[in-house]
Parts: sequence; C-alpha cells; structure tokens
Amino acid sequence: MVAEEREGLRKIRRLRFWLWTLLLAFIPLVWLVTSFTESRSVMMGILIVWAAAVVHFAARAAFSKCPRCRNYYHATAGTPSFWNLLARRCTHCGLPLRSDRVMYPGMT
Repeated sequence: MVAEEREGLRKIRRLRFWLWTLLLAFIPLVWLVTSFTESRSVMMGILIVWAAAVVHFAARAAFSKCPRCRNYYHATAGTPSFWNLLARRCTHCGLPLRSDRVMYPGMT
C-alpha cells in the first residue's frame, strides 16, 4: 500500500469515527444537559451545535474521495451519497477501509 493511500484511508476512518461518536453521544448529551440545567435555551444551543457538527462530519465523509481511484468513496454514482456511509470498501475500485486487508492483483 502506498503511503498516500494509507493517509487517505486514515482520514476517511477518522471522519467516520467522529460522525458515529457524535451520533451515539446524542442521548447521553441530552441526559447530561437536562440533569444539569432546566434551561431550554441552553438545550437548544447545544442541540444546534450538535446538529451542525453531525452535518459537517457527514458531509465531509460523503464527499471524501478514494485515495486510489479518486472517485467518491461512498458513492455508487458520480455524486456523493449519504446512503453508503457504512461502506467498508470503495464503491468504485473496492479499496478496503482497513489497510491491512489490501491486496493488489500481483500480490497473491
């Protein structure tokens, strides 16, 4: 695996990690905010910041390009897609997200 591919895959994994961390942190975040404050304005402010962060990381993940083929990693067509954010391989060239599973045709 080329260092550029390894770095590109690390970037995609990091974006997906933060996206899933934010999504899974929603319920504990709401519980913490409601237990420490009764203010609806504080809750709305935190939820707006949370939603903006989720949109930011989801968009960055959807628009991330495969380091091998330079197409969108999660898109089956030419446009970015939010439907394939769970894809473990590039939908175009099949490059796996985990670098230890990469096999080139001549490496068998």
